[in-house]
Amino acid sequence: MTPPAPGSKTRAGVSSWLAEELRPATLVKSLSAGVLIFILEIIVIVSFAALIFSGPLAAALPYGLALLLVGGALLCAVITLFSSYRGSIAVEQDAPGAILALAAASAVAALPVAASAAEQLSTVVVMIVGTTIATALFFLVLGAAKLGGLARFLPYPVMGGFLAGTGWLLAIGGIGVMVTTPLGPGLFQQSTLARWLPGVILGAAMVVAVRRSSNPLVLPAVFVGGVGLFYAVAWIADTSVARLSAAGWLLGAFPAGSLWRFPLSPELLSQANWPVIVNTIPTLAPVLVVSVIALLLNVNGLELIIKRDIDLNHELVGAGLGNLVAGLGGGMVGYHAISSSSLNHAMGGNKRLPGLIMAGLIFLTAIFGTSILNYLPKMILGALLVFLGLSLLVEWVYESWFKFPKIDFLIILLILVVIAVRGFLPGIAVGLVVTIVMFVVSYSRINVVDHILSGADYRSRVARSPQQEAVLNELGSQLTIFELRGFIFFGTANSLFEQVRKRLRQPESLPLRFVLLDLSQVTGLDSTGLLSFTRMLQWAQEQEVTVVLSALSGRARDQFVKGGFREQPGILRMFPDLDHAIEWCEQEILAGVHMEVESEKSLQEYIMMIAPSAQDVEVLVQYMERREVAAGDYVLRQGDDSDVVFFIESGQLTVQLELPGKAPIRLGTMLAGREVGSIGFYLGVKRTASVVADTPSVVYCFSKQNLEHLERIAPATAIAFHRIIVHVLGERVVHLTKVVDALQH
Repeated sequence: MTPPAPGSKTRAGVSSWLAEELRPATLVKSLSAGVLIFILEIIVIVSFAALIFSGPLAAALPYGLALLLVGGALLCAVITLFSSYRGSIAVEQDAPGAILALAAASAVAALPVAASAAEQLSTVVVMIVGTTIATALFFLVLGAAKLGGLARFLPYPVMGGFLAGTGWLLAIGGIGVMVTTPLGPGLFQQSTLARWLPGVILGAAMVVAVRRSSNPLVLPAVFVGGVGLFYAVAWIADTSVARLSAAGWLLGAFPAGSLWRFPLSPELLSQANWPVIVNTIPTLAPVLVVSVIALLLNVNGLELIIKRDIDLNHELVGAGLGNLVAGLGGGMVGYHAISSSSLNHAMGGNKRLPGLIMAGLIFLTAIFGTSILNYLPKMILGALLVFLGLSLLVEWVYESWFKFPKIDFLIILLILVVIAVRGFLPGIAVGLVVTIVMFVVSYSRINVVDHILSGADYRSRVARSPQQEAVLNELGSQLTIFELRGFIFFGTANSLFEQVRKRLRQPESLPLRFVLLDLSQVTGLDSTGLLSFTRMLQWAQEQEVTVVLSALSGRARDQFVKGGFREQPGILRMFPDLDHAIEWCEQEILAGVHMEVESEKSLQEYIMMIAPSAQDVEVLVQYMERREVAAGDYVLRQGDDSDVVFFIESGQLTVQLELPGKAPIRLGTMLAGREVGSIGFYLGVKRTASVVADTPSVVYCFSKQNLEHLERIAPATAIAFHRIIVHVLGERVVHLTKVVDALQH
């Protein structure tokens, strides 16, 4: 069989895609969706062009509009082709548009008074193209490095405040598009008021209409109705189109034919004022971060609509390629539009053709159809910008009052005010500072101590003799265990220190000898937190209390060592885990008490302490096999069959969980008189842990075969065996119950 030629699979996939997209029924739906989305987006693009190329740049509006149209067409086409979701529609966006409009006005104002119109236009065009290409590269780097999730770390109130500020600038920019005079007190003169107040009312009506109806045709219907109403009033007032255009009521005279020219030509680059462009970088920098955040939010919203996952990193790469091509065409920053994408999903389904049709129609408009825009009233375009701005303000100011904590609402409001007065970058900076301060204050109120436990209740996993258990029950409270969690810094570390000192002052407790700090759940600590530990160590030394640290991670241990923490007898001890730390404290408590040395017992004597019937115990031991085990030898191996149970006559065994590539985890240490392996023995499952001899030991092995034999010939002895196992397991349950009870307090 001849193998397929290279690329044949790709060609087959493209052919299959085209065949599916060009089916007559699908084609009709795609055409309808593409045309409707085109009508929606062409109006928005014209509004953005009027917003950016206004005031001193008004004469350059035809060329600026051509750049945005061509860039928007390229953006939509590329992202439509490269998106992992075939129904994605990408458009030039409002937040970058508002920032670009602000930066363009600042750049023109910063130019010398004698600057020519060509210098003004070139400076602004290079600024727009540079911002779009920089954002494209930012998208590509984040997507290629799989870092799209980093965008989620921007505090939500900061994002909300930024979008509220964007809404304010869009609304004010919409008013600026409608009037011919600078914004100021003159806006409220009767002649000027007539130019913008109806547009604001229409924009507010658009907000109400869109929020009350989910029909995608509502906005175009209100827009077309507004245009019709404008010309109806002009007809009643007997005002011709020529007089309307001369008086500045219409968008302007767009010459026929193509207006687009390559935006990075040597002539244009030489005319741009580069120092002014460099000075606008701080104003334009938020575009990068906000665009990533907005892209993330839009993709997440689109996932909910289409009910499937979308790879954010893949979409970042696609958006990067789209903005790179769009920037070279002169367009501004854009990305996935949730409204247009959801409309395409509802009308055309999971198809790429509507996006390509929309891109083609926008491109054709840039080449052949701009003259029809001569008749668009500025009032209606301004009303659309007011609609976009009011929509953001309603969502992030009015609705946030009901949805967010009041402190988050105040942060949003603060950022909005700072953006309105000082600009985007100061607004975001103030928002981040306030959010960080609030986070520190809130986090410092979180108790870093997860549990405070007494050594009388919370024991190590060493099974001790009844005499030792009695001593630890009486004197165990000389040890207090603090289980810590989270990040330890100056606020939480000081709170910990105060809790330790409070424990020492408790009159009803025995004198404190050991303070055990378990750091297994601690994620990190800063230098100020380390200073609080130093103060605690000094205090403990004065009080003759030993500080014990357990479960220090490699990084935390290095911090403590660099901070001067060294193990010193009676002052500081460190252990790899909590269990061994508690065991050491218990040994120190037991060492301080005079106890009679227990004489060695035989296994039969140990068992008779549980099952008093000497005859049954004697018979039972006869059916056991005595084994001597050297230190380090395995008694049981994890994964083996559970067909025997072991009783310890002398020595010490440790039960440990063994995981690949990790150090064994101690589950318990057994001394003389204890048994191991009974759970697997009864359940008939593979060994879930290994048992290793810590010291030379003597053990007795009892098999299932012998138990079955005793059940037939000596039922009383078999019952005695079961009672022994029940007694031992019952002791373990009691111990675990005490631990659980201690953790609840």
